[in-house]
Amino acid sequence: LTRRGAVHIHTDPHEYGRRRSTIDSAVHWRAVCQTHVARMSAAADTTATADSVTAISVRVIPPQMVWPLRHEVMWPSKPLEYVVIPGDEDAATSRHFGLFLLDKDEPVSVVSLFWERREGQGVDESVAQFRKFCTRVSHQRKGYGTLLLERLVADARAGGAKSLWCNARVEQAGYYRKLGLYEVPGRAFEKDGQRYVIMEMPLRRPTAREK
Repeated sequence: LTRRGAVHIHTDPHEYGRRRSTIDSAVHWRAVCQTHVARMSAAADTTATADSVTAISVRVIPPQMVWPLRHEVMWPSKPLEYVVIPGDEDAATSRHFGLFLLDKDEPVSVVSLFWERREGQGVDESVAQFRKFCTRVSHQRKGYGTLLLERLVADARAGGAKSLWCNARVEQAGYYRKLGLYEVPGRAFEKDGQRYVIMEMPLRRPTAREK
């Protein structure tokens, strides 16, 4: 999105939901898109015309479509196989999202959602993690990544996750704080010369039984 443009977003509620809350989640996703459009349009200098509208499509995509952008943005000096992670191709526990611009066959922003089960205080918790979130350098700082991540958060919530977490590069921690994540104390680490912090956000309030 440029300051001269506006956004028109295509959504597919049939691909969106994950469990019985599909319809409510699709409604929430439309509201997220409308809020994003209003916010970005308000920042535009001019009224959008038909030619200045940028169509955005957020889709669930196969893992093979996220690997090239992961490689290009995150670890270009490594072989492509380096960005392929365990669970990428397990459809039961992973879901991959891509944000596409009009008439483009390749995503400009991607992120992957992973589901896991952990035992906590005698209660099974459905916990979601997002990994390998990146946007092509030429399309950064235009709101695309934020819109994509908002879609992922809504999808994780729709699936019943109690919390969502990620391993964030230290220099990106401020961005995630703005989206509602907080740093988990004492969980910083380093990998391949890159420093990370673990960040998390609650997606629902605990029930009386879980307290």
